[in-house]
This record gives sequence, C-alpha cells and structure tokens, in this order.
Amino acid sequence: MKNILIMALLALPLAAQDSFDFKTLDKLGTNSKNHTNITLDGDMLKLASGFLGAAGGKDATDVKNLVDGLKGIYIRSWEFRRKGLYNSADLEPLRSYLKQAKWTRVVESKDEDDLSEIYLLPQSGGKLGGVAIVAAEATQVTVVYINGSLRPEDLAKLSGNMGIPDIGSQLGNLKNAEKNTEKHKEED
Repeated sequence: MKNILIMALLALPLAAQDSFDFKTLDKLGTNSKNHTNITLDGDMLKLASGFLGAAGGKDATDVKNLVDGLKGIYIRSWEFRRKGLYNSADLEPLRSYLKQAKWTRVVESKDEDDLSEIYLLPQSGGKLGGVAIVAAEATQVTVVYINGSLRPEDLAKLSGNMGIPDIGSQLGNLKNAEKNTEKHKEED
C-alpha cells in the first residue's frame, strides 16, 4: 500500500504537466524595458476567435475552426535596452520541459547572439499536440507556446493572428525540417 501511494505521488507532477508553467520565466522580465504577456486559454481563446468571425472572410473562418482544437496560446516577449541584460539560463525551465521525450526540436537557427528554436509535439494522424517557439536575440526574447491539437499547415494560418508573431520564415525552416525528417525515416 505504501509503494502504491509513493508511486501515485510521483506520477502527479507528470499528469499535471499538460502545459508549461510560464511563471518559471519571470526572471527574464527583471531588467526588461518592455514586456508583453498574452494568455489565451479555455473560454478566452474561444472569445478571441469570435472576434475573427466578425471580420468575415475565408481566412477568419479557417482560423476560427482550427482554434476549436486548441487548449491555449501563450506568448511572452521581453525587450531590453541593451545586450547582456538577461541571462539565457533563465530559459532553461522551458527548454527542460521541451526536452522531454515526447517533444521534438525541428528547427535550431543560431547566428552570433541570436538563437531560434521550434519544437513540436507529434500526435498520431499527422497532427500536432503543441508547438513551442523560442526566439532569443541580443536585446529581445520571445516565447510562443501553442497547446492543443492542430495540423502543421494550421501554423501558417495562426501566424500574425491573435498576438502570434508573423513566423513565416520560421515556418519555411519547419517545412524543410519536416522533409529532411521524412527523408531520414525512409533511408532507415
């Protein structure tokens, strides 16, 4: 009985870890001059998608339909006055969460002080269970976390909507990464 109780207690953090706790990134904002915090979960996500329907058009309808499968969209962005005002180690809680076996990093782009990463949470049927984007530049850090079921092509529809930055160039890298992953699977 004691072993069952211990195992149940150990499993609780894993069961509760459906989404990332963004409070662990609060250190990044300590020296920031600007901070943007967007949290759209549950009813707020459906409410925001309702505004898209009022605009009309096929694109608005497409975005509204894909939002139905999402649990949340979380965006955090910090801007700093100069280089060196944030510690990249403050992003480690997020990276540790994303390094779990179920997440796959599909894009890593490093250029001097800039690092961009895209992580996917694959699901069966060619769908995704989540997407995380980390863009760390010398004077700005942006994290986009999309939790829920969507197709890879839905990312382009979300790009530039509901506070999600226009990630078109990153999506081009993502398509290339998907092709390379498929090619390597066929070779194995």
